[in-house]
Amino acid sequence: MRRPRTVRYKISSRVIRRQSLSFIVPLALLIALVFTLAACGTNTTTGAGSTPTSAPTSAPTRGATTAPGKTTNGCPTSAVVNPPQKTPNVTLHMGNSNSTAIAHTGDLIEVQLPFGHQWSGPTTSQGTLELQSPSGYASSTLKACIWQFIAQGTGASQLSFTGRPICAAGQLCPQYILNVPFTIEVK
Repeated sequence: MRRPRTVRYKISSRVIRRQSLSFIVPLALLIALVFTLAACGTNTTTGAGSTPTSAPTSAPTRGATTAPGKTTNGCPTSAVVNPPQKTPNVTLHMGNSNSTAIAHTGDLIEVQLPFGHQWSGPTTSQGTLELQSPSGYASSTLKACIWQFIAQGTGASQLSFTGRPICAAGQLCPQYILNVPFTIEVK
């Protein structure tokens, strides 16, 4: 049986076989790919040219103050309400999702979603429900993000909220989205 012919190259008193090059090149490409993927998600933008991806459109009202920094509780706004808002007529929690709640015209409807997820929800009034400001604020006593609506007329309205994981930059992050829908029928 004949042995495969190997071509030898002499480079500065070292002999490199051609067969070994076929293993070195893919290994170098694999290492470069790993370093490229490790750099994904890092922010290298600095200076005055960078702009935030989202900015508040209006200042909170009704006695709310904005806390400095980013929220760590998952609420969409860092507004703190002092004193607390009036007592709601209808309170909705995650356990009430996918069901219909009954309210009456003029009722205050409050949605309470627990800390621990990055929540997003309606940013405008929905049907017969008038969104109260600030929306999505944190309540440290309830350990929940709060949205309040006033029922302005009769009919059914849909509210949809989503929760995502809260992840630190550079950390592994679970991939899920919670869908929390509510139906409110105003009589």
